[in-house]
Amino acid sequence: MQEPREEGDGEESQAAPTPWKPNEDYLQVLTGMGISAVAAEKALFYTDNRSPDLAAAWLFENSEADLETSLAAEAGISADSAYDDVYKMAFVVNTSLNMGAGKLASQVAHAAIGLHRLLLQNENKYGEMVLQWTEDGETKIVLRGNSTQHLVELERKALQLGLPTYLVQDAGRTQIPSGSTTVLCLMGRLDIVDEVTGSLKLL
Repeated sequence: MQEPREEGDGEESQAAPTPWKPNEDYLQVLTGMGISAVAAEKALFYTDNRSPDLAAAWLFENSEADLETSLAAEAGISADSAYDDVYKMAFVVNTSLNMGAGKLASQVAHAAIGLHRLLLQNENKYGEMVLQWTEDGETKIVLRGNSTQHLVELERKALQLGLPTYLVQDAGRTQIPSGSTTVLCLMGRLDIVDEVTGSLKLL
């Protein structure tokens, strides 16, 4: 089977292509169905990230394929190098607050602006990461957090891994009490962010 290439690559896919990344939303859907992360990633790769349904159909039609060896291993490169310079921003929402859709959206926006401002204020440290993230399409994902304590624990783990974070505490003008911890935003290399949020479900 000929390997697909992402739109805008401008080069044919080779055995070790420019780092490819799966659609995070689709990957979460597939793994939520009980499909292994390796199999889900392969299915998305061979269906060009078009949809989880197509990826699931590919898995059904290619049940004899090797679904245990990662794409990186097949290409003969290390797992780390496969994710070099691939970044994403993740938002973990405190679902215990039961925020309405509008309130939730505004809190995620607060988190995005807050973290982006922090990154720009530390341009010497984060400038290259922000530039690469922007060039790759500014990957973002919104996930379910359980409680304030859960968000605090995730932030602590992210900071231990050297990731920049921003934790939103609401002013309390609408819906929820003042000082409520609503959203944790973090950013970094895809595989490192996944060490913090990889087990969380999509919102």
